[in-house]
Amino acid sequence: MLTAFNASTFGGTFQAAVIKIGEKIELRRFNTLTADATTALNGYIHSNTRIAVILTAKCDSEKTAEGMRATLKQIAMHTSAMKPTTLSYKDFDAAYVASETVGRIEVIKKENEELARLKKPLKNVPTYISMSQLTEEVLAKAESDIKATLKEQGKPEKIWDKIVPGSLARFISDNTTLDKEQALLDQNYVLDEKKTVAQAVDAAAKALGGTAEITAFIRLEVGEGIEKAEDDFAAEVAAQMA
Repeated sequence: MLTAFNASTFGGTFQAAVIKIGEKIELRRFNTLTADATTALNGYIHSNTRIAVILTAKCDSEKTAEGMRATLKQIAMHTSAMKPTTLSYKDFDAAYVASETVGRIEVIKKENEELARLKKPLKNVPTYISMSQLTEEVLAKAESDIKATLKEQGKPEKIWDKIVPGSLARFISDNTTLDKEQALLDQNYVLDEKKTVAQAVDAAAKALGGTAEITAFIRLEVGEGIEKAEDDFAAEVAAQMA
């Protein structure tokens, strides 16, 4: 159940809850989302009460906003399970993407060394990891490379138009792993993995005769972000001997 608090009375409500529980409780995180008549808002609290999600979607009309609430509940459940950290790949910092690219490629290379030792199929090593890196030039080269491969394979040019789109889609999928892991709108929707979350929202809005776009989400999990101290026994002994 999602409860709305008036900003001027939240402090009193929280303090009353602390007194009732009888334990010292400090408010560590607090987020809000607001909605008007054409903005759909809904959320989800997982059955373990440790994960809560709330989302908003801007719609073309009040009718669409009302109709989209059920879909937002499903998207909130998806968000609970899939743990996105941002709304879109467009939110990623370029330096972060560059660092992740190097790290992820090295991980796959090491995994492939073990797979090769076991004589198992190797994983594809991507060149990129985010749509933010797939410029028009990159996509044009990928399409050119696909056509060159088809030519080497002796595939008739008249059927290329039936093969190229699927191959290009696979290239994009293989080279956007960061987006699919961390960006909500770019993740494969758990209730229909043939669609991204953005595509699922668009389809739901069209079925209502309107448009909708998720504009914000908040996902909170109990204990998230708390650093746990790790004891280093050797360092502790060395410090005592110094």
